[in-house]
This record gives sequence, structure tokens and C-alpha cells, in this order.
Amino acid sequence: STRRTRLGFALIAALLLAAAPAFAQPPIWESNFGPAIVSLTGQDDATASVNLTFSFPYGNTGYTTVFVGTNGCIQLGSLGTDDAIDYDHWSYFEEFYADAAPEICPINTDWDLGTNGTVHFNDFGNRAVFTWNEIGTNENEDALATFQVQIEQSGRIVFGYNGILDEDGEDLIGDMSEGFVVGITSSNGVDPGPTDLTGGPFTAGGTIYERWC
Repeated sequence: STRRTRLGFALIAALLLAAAPAFAQPPIWESNFGPAIVSLTGQDDATASVNLTFSFPYGNTGYTTVFVGTNGCIQLGSLGTDDAIDYDHWSYFEEFYADAAPEICPINTDWDLGTNGTVHFNDFGNRAVFTWNEIGTNENEDALATFQVQIEQSGRIVFGYNGILDEDGEDLIGDMSEGFVVGITSSNGVDPGPTDLTGGPFTAGGTIYERWC
């Protein structure tokens, strides 16, 4: 997709950084999506697990299993206490910050692959890329978005966007079930309050988010 995002924090979005040496960094947007996660194609409110070839550090734990949800998030190690990645973090916010397993959400809302879109996973050996490509929403399956999250062996997390409901007649809030959440969380039950993500980069860990509703 070549469509541009209208989200206020721009194409490069939020860079959530862990302390790491100043090596050459991969691009904000990774065009090599890798294969689609077949079990998510055509689904709504679904998840699938993938295994990393490296250990991704978050907090004091390294993770090699990642759960990928159609609703715009990945969760590390398990699906938490509710055994799901829910679509309505903006409304039932405790599902985001108190679910007992770290969650990384480039944009959580009620996405729906019933008509359009695919979710992809590509492991480069020292980083993994998850891409939601041209997916619709439950409110409007033809209102499409493309976005991704990269997680790196260093602990670095990168959100990238390449078109979020930006065509004529698409409405950023109305076509998204009235709200969405962007951010990361250790899901330890502590809500530190929202952060302006345009002020990044940030040190990863704990809970950092913005919430629109």
C-alpha cells in the first residue's frame, strides 16, 4: 500500500527503545512482510502463536513464543488471564494493562479479516516483523489499514504505519468501533496514565500508551 496515515503521530509513529548499542538500524517500515499467517486469514477476533528464532527481552524475561491477534496486538509468552487479545482495550482498559502477559499494540481496535486483509510474520534471525496488511474493521470491512510492529533481539520495538483508514469516506473513529489503543504494557495491573507518543523514542518496559475514544 502507498496510502499515507493520518494518525497524529505520523508515519514513523512511536519508537519504543530499550538501551542498546548504536548499531545500524533496520528501516522503520519493513516491506518484506514474509508469509501470511494462514489461520488468521478470513477470521475475526482470532489469535495464532508463532515461535521466534531468538529470545526477545521484555522486562526481566526473554520470550520466544508470540501470540498474534487479528485485533492489532501481539502478546508475549501467553494470552494472559483472559486467553484472548480483545478488540476493545479502549473501553475495557484493564484488558490491556492488567492481563498478566506483556502486550504490544501498534493499534488495537475491532479489526476484522472476514472480507479483506492478511496478517504476516517474518523472522530475520535477530528481529521479527508482524504486519497487518489491508485489513478492514468490524464496523466497515472495506475501510482498510496497513501497519506493523518490529521486535528486535536488542529489545527495541518499532511501530510503523502505511495507511490507516485514509480513503474518502473512511472515518478514523466511526469505522473503528469508536476507539483504539496504541502502546506497550507489561500488563502488571498498574496504569501510569497516558503518554504523548509524539514525544518518542521511549525506554521500553512497564506501560506506555495513548488511548482514543
